[in-house]
Amino acid sequence: MMAGRARQLPLYRNKEGKKLYPVCSWEENQHKLYNAHDRIMNSIYEGKAEYEDLDRVERAMEAFEAHVIGGMVYATYEDSQLIKDYVWAYNARH
Repeated sequence: MMAGRARQLPLYRNKEGKKLYPVCSWEENQHKLYNAHDRIMNSIYEGKAEYEDLDRVERAMEAFEAHVIGGMVYATYEDSQLIKDYVWAYNARH
């Protein structure tokens, strides 16, 4: 390997051929999505959230679990942004 040159990560794709990007560590962040799901369920029960919010977090949870490689979560660009929204919101609250 040449000095000063960064090691490239392997390129992963989903079944549709879309690129998958590294998002975050599964182990360090999985509870954050479950927390978001619980918060939204509570908000729906209280009449403060819509079912579209639940669909969105469930989509993020599915994407989070779909491609875990070596403890790292990989997702399409769109799904990675969705996952990061929930992870960052959790981090901001804590």
